[in-house]
Amino acid sequence: MGIYVTRDELLAADGSLVWNMAIDKSTDQLDETKIGAAIDDADAEINSFLSKRYQLPLNITTVPRPLHRVAVSIAIYWLSERDNQITDLIQKRYEAAIQTLKEMANGTRDLGLPTDEPAPETDNGRMIVVSDNKRLFTRNNLKGVL
Repeated sequence: MGIYVTRDELLAADGSLVWNMAIDKSTDQLDETKIGAAIDDADAEINSFLSKRYQLPLNITTVPRPLHRVAVSIAIYWLSERDNQITDLIQKRYEAAIQTLKEMANGTRDLGLPTDEPAPETDNGRMIVVSDNKRLFTRNNLKGVL
């Protein structure tokens, strides 16, 4: 069972593609070993990126939607790679998923999960108080000097 995507979720996302790539021709059934290996590979690849920014295992009850989409794309890629059935569409989705993972790891794309390190402090949302100083030099103070 996967962390970010399950077998049933993979079938729900694109069942016909999964059946095409994971069918055991001797039994006409899904090869659960292939599907499990592809899901495990996807989880490992995702964790290799997320470990740079997040404490693993993630303390989540529901996988965030962007991370779920990434997991589906990567699992389908690894499933198709085993039988040399990678199409241009599968390759593009995989590359987009890897780019998304890089953005998540670098912090440019936020999952809303707690990180190991505090967020960098910025001036956004901070109140800055500017007060009025009494003028030191006025016409009356400089009378006779000029």
